[in-house]
Amino acid sequence: MYELLTGSPPFCGSDPMKTYNIILRGMDMIEFPRKITRNAHVLIKKLCRDNPAERLGYQKGGLKDIMKHRWFDGFNWEGLRQRKLTPPIIPKVKSGTDASNFDEYPPDDEVPVDDLTGWDRDF
Repeated sequence: MYELLTGSPPFCGSDPMKTYNIILRGMDMIEFPRKITRNAHVLIKKLCRDNPAERLGYQKGGLKDIMKHRWFDGFNWEGLRQRKLTPPIIPKVKSGTDASNFDEYPPDDEVPVDDLTGWDRDF
């Protein structure tokens, strides 16, 4: 939810070790941008409690506790349930194989080596 609202992840460092250390400090140490409303801020923090038993939605009220949160005031849950909500973006697609809405990437330079260790033998 944080990333959807801000466009960047909450845990981001200049290298993997810095990112790891930021993650270890937890959501309580993350500074929220001003564009994040107080209700969104509170909801994110309640969903991301360190102890799963303390997270919103885990207690007796379950999903209904999340649905009743102020950030969702006015949201049409029944429309969502019935799949009748209008999507915010409807991409133009020419065919079932049209991938023009996705970024292009160069092909891989080499074929990955087969893993012959047998780790997947029982699948």
